[in-house]
Amino acid sequence: MTDENEGAVPAEQAASATGCEGLAAEVHYPPVDNGLDYLVSVVDHLRGEEVGRRELKYAVVHLQAAVECLLKYRLELEHWSLVFKNPGDAKRSDLDDGSLTTCTVDQTVTRLVNLAGVAISSKEDKDLKQLASLRNQLQHYGRLHDAKVNRYVIEAKAADVLEFLIHFVDSELLPRLDPPDGETAESLARIREGLDEIRGYVAARMRRLRPDLDPVKSRTVQCWNCDQYALIVGGKAGAYCLYCHYRRGPDDIASAYAYEVLDRTEWSAIRGELDPVYWCPVCGGEALVRRVLTAADPRNPVDLCFHCGETFSGMDECVRCGEPFAPTGGESACDGCLHAAITAE
Repeated sequence: MTDENEGAVPAEQAASATGCEGLAAEVHYPPVDNGLDYLVSVVDHLRGEEVGRRELKYAVVHLQAAVECLLKYRLELEHWSLVFKNPGDAKRSDLDDGSLTTCTVDQTVTRLVNLAGVAISSKEDKDLKQLASLRNQLQHYGRLHDAKVNRYVIEAKAADVLEFLIHFVDSELLPRLDPPDGETAESLARIREGLDEIRGYVAARMRRLRPDLDPVKSRTVQCWNCDQYALIVGGKAGAYCLYCHYRRGPDDIASAYAYEVLDRTEWSAIRGELDPVYWCPVCGGEALVRRVLTAADPRNPVDLCFHCGETFSGMDECVRCGEPFAPTGGESACDGCLHAAITAE
């Protein structure tokens, strides 16, 4: 915009002439307010019955932005150099002008735990990694590679991360800052209200599924796709989650559960832990997983066969072959090993 007599018009005058005075001011978003603003956007996109593709996309993208903003700011409060990808090369000027290359979310979590003493559980770490994967797929490819990820999955995952971030702000950020102003308190109240609504939607859907889940709750486990106790196993077709419609074939369902939910691998036994999968004493299939939590009693683990759906309690491991068996009279070996020992004599 120019003036015939004076030449170029100063930016402030141009902004005033167009009614955009605020745009001429310095763009500055304090980190906590910035992160909370992203979270407000998340709950706004996920609230209500009509949640479409666009709402889901921005909920995931903005939730990941909030994670990065809030966690890295806590790291910066510990020491400003820790937010750099390579702290040894940190320059304060790069932080001040925003030209630094920051650490990844994984690095941020590791440094928060190891250097700042922040408590982040393995489940919370897993939720954060799953969110980052969802964001990358949506932002860079515009689609999800896993067709099983739908509204139900995103809402359940978002609720878990939202809950973690609210607690993180309350315990790790606000006590280290000045008392929150009215806008900050209002944002937190709005986020909590939105989380309650999202949690309520998840709970309401689970209640609607209860008549179908109750008859099979002894062989219903936590689905690693949506985290709900709605994955029914023990059928010929494999496993099916009534909540998020996730399906898994019968061949690897037991090992998939052991890896994804129980964090067991082939190296578990080497570390003195349980093997991922054993042979079932009833159906003979290699699909028995020990210490499984089911919808029948989510606090007391049982041994469950993911092929036939049978559950066992009081099983011991055979001292000869290592396979689990149900002792009837104090014996320490399974019937097969006892028979083999007798016939060998």
